[in-house]
Amino acid sequence: MVFEHESVFSYNITRAYPFRWFTPVVLVGFLVTTVLFSFLNFASNGYDLIVETSSNPNQTISEGIWFKNWPSYLTSKAKPSCQPADIHVNTLLFTNQTALTYTLTDVWRVSAGGGNRTVLPSLTYYNNRIENCAVSSVEVDLEALDRAANQLAYAEWGAVVRAYISCTIEGAEGQTRFNLTTTYDYVPQSASLSGLYQFLATNFLDRDKQKKSSLYWGESLMSMYWAYMTKTMQDIRQNATDNNEAGIRKGTISFTPNNSSTSDITRLDYFKVDYRFMIDDGLGDFSILWPGLYNWTNSVAYLDRISAKPNIWIQADSLAKSAYSTILTDLGQISSTPNILTDDDTLQYFTSNFSIAMVNKANAEPGPATQDFDTLKATTGPLGVTPSVISTNYICQIPKLKSGGNLFVSVLVADLVFLQALWKIFTLVTDWLLFRKHPNANQCHGCAENSSRHGPLTSSLGKNSRVHVDSIHVRNAQRCFVVLL
Repeated sequence: MVFEHESVFSYNITRAYPFRWFTPVVLVGFLVTTVLFSFLNFASNGYDLIVETSSNPNQTISEGIWFKNWPSYLTSKAKPSCQPADIHVNTLLFTNQTALTYTLTDVWRVSAGGGNRTVLPSLTYYNNRIENCAVSSVEVDLEALDRAANQLAYAEWGAVVRAYISCTIEGAEGQTRFNLTTTYDYVPQSASLSGLYQFLATNFLDRDKQKKSSLYWGESLMSMYWAYMTKTMQDIRQNATDNNEAGIRKGTISFTPNNSSTSDITRLDYFKVDYRFMIDDGLGDFSILWPGLYNWTNSVAYLDRISAKPNIWIQADSLAKSAYSTILTDLGQISSTPNILTDDDTLQYFTSNFSIAMVNKANAEPGPATQDFDTLKATTGPLGVTPSVISTNYICQIPKLKSGGNLFVSVLVADLVFLQALWKIFTLVTDWLLFRKHPNANQCHGCAENSSRHGPLTSSLGKNSRVHVDSIHVRNAQRCFVVLL
């Protein structure tokens, strides 16, 4: 039988594999590989990555899908990831301790050899621990009539504490250094008159006397000595007025750690001191109080002993030390010593005069603690410092499971592709093994039986003859069409 038309497409004549084991192996293999491929395709195609913000990228990544650690070529869409945050210079920031706020003023990186310094416009940050912090100086600026009227309602004098800090972080590109400043004014310009005679809870973002006991006491120390010092300045001004003496208009005191001479923060020589005070002599004349008037001394102990004007040296020194210790605690400097807020005896020393301070305050009510440490120790948690990180938001890609319909189609299509490829590989290998053992296995049943009955069809044909063998009937009613050249 000769067909009149021939298509460019063709089909194969098939035969059953002559292996007893072939069918069960294929069926079992199909089930096993279908389950395996479905699982792998679920991991690789069952999720979409969506964008979210996170304040804790380490936790966000750790809470990902359990197979997220598989090779990335299988789970690229199931791996959560977060990008580092860029904190630009002059940005306000705070730590995970949620106490004081800081301004980022400088960022730089020093080369490995310690030579070139590269100034950076921002701090590339990825939840790195803040390390190696040092408070270079603490300044206390005092003002009276230059403050806003609502501030004067709390106290005729006010104080702004400003500290300068240098820290480092370790990142992927090595060590990065940066400078911070922080300011503290217990009665800021935004203070409402409704807060008179009440604890204002300003400057500190949050407080927890159980979990963050050290910072709880740090806030108490700073507000208490702020109120004590400003009331003392108010009394000094009042005495000057009563005695027809020139009064102080404003001033500043700078405290610099004198670590080379002492490591005992209770000593009055722990800080070196510098200062300037403006005296209003009247009629537009002003004079200045400065260290040169007292033999250029930089010792708080000496200034206090001679009652140098204005005699607020002990209160100002205690306020500066309170700010110094609070900053180190807020920045998580565990190894930085000394620190008022990590030692029970030292904290008791600085809170022992709270009762005196409470009767020497104006209308600004300090807090949250208004009694000494020993009295309230049982009501607060243990003192201590924990590591700190900068609190910021990170842009993260989080895997989200596809909807049921999309998930089914995605896995099904991927399964079909893999199963077809596996079947092709399996049949190629099996055919090769079969044809190697049985050369006649690539003939149809009819051709094979005819060949065995009559011998090779080409035996009586010439070399260049073309023979069409048509309509060779076999028992199974198949037809075999052979073209021999």
